[in-house]
Amino acid sequence: MTLIHLNTTMKYSVISLKVMLFLATTAFLMLNDALAANQQIAASDKAQILTMVDEIRAPGENFSFRLEVNSESASNSHSSELGVWVHQGSKSLVRYQQPIKQRNRALLLDGANMWIYIPGTRRPIRISPQQQLMGAVSYADVARVVFSEDYQVSRLIELSKKLENHELNSELFKIKNMRSSDSSLTLKPGIQLELTARYAKANYQKIHLWVTAKEFYPIRADFISLSGRQLRTIYYRDYRLILGKQRPTTLAILDAINPKNRATLKYSNFKLQKTPGVYFQPSYLAKSARLEF
Repeated sequence: MTLIHLNTTMKYSVISLKVMLFLATTAFLMLNDALAANQQIAASDKAQILTMVDEIRAPGENFSFRLEVNSESASNSHSSELGVWVHQGSKSLVRYQQPIKQRNRALLLDGANMWIYIPGTRRPIRISPQQQLMGAVSYADVARVVFSEDYQVSRLIELSKKLENHELNSELFKIKNMRSSDSSLTLKPGIQLELTARYAKANYQKIHLWVTAKEFYPIRADFISLSGRQLRTIYYRDYRLILGKQRPTTLAILDAINPKNRATLKYSNFKLQKTPGVYFQPSYLAKSARLEF
């Protein structure tokens, strides 16, 4: 090989090396951009899933419903009937209908703040939403927790391929006590969402939420304290067609600290209605008896 041929060969080798480096760098940058885009889409998808779960649990921003609460413990049992009005999706007014001795007691939940009014007292009393209403039921349970506003998804686990072998029993993905018209809600692949609170005053610092993979029907939620201790588990059951969507009409609550405490919340009489905002302030709780379904 002559010197000229050697120089030419080396020149083309250097050019080829530069081209390869350029192509490799370009591919690496494109891959990073794609990964970043996928991460953004994934974050967006997680938030959207949480919004869709809330849209199943609630038919709109302004609505009302009746709630029957049955609570059991080792020593006794209690039942109550409540009327609930929701305003702008984040404020809830709860009024006792039964038992008679508690009629017209009222609760107001506004974000992380809650008040109770007892007829005959001068003013509402501020309370913690985590306080027990009866047995396994907290005040926050009856007044509603908005997942998409109070929490963000820190982790999403797809269970579709390992559902049967997953630590979560596959039976939990069956909607219990289904009517014949609910036959489409059978065993489905699932997704587990790990939620973290957006602010320190949230009712629970962490929630593990299981939903179906396609429709995002909530099936189970574990509510966890700041220390990591599981406080309660809620199962969403008895899906029925209400105001255009399949929605759970029964919540079964199990107390993780005292397993003998359990309760069911049964929802009915959903109505889309806009209640005047004046009722959703503590100073107006005494006048909530004026509200009718």
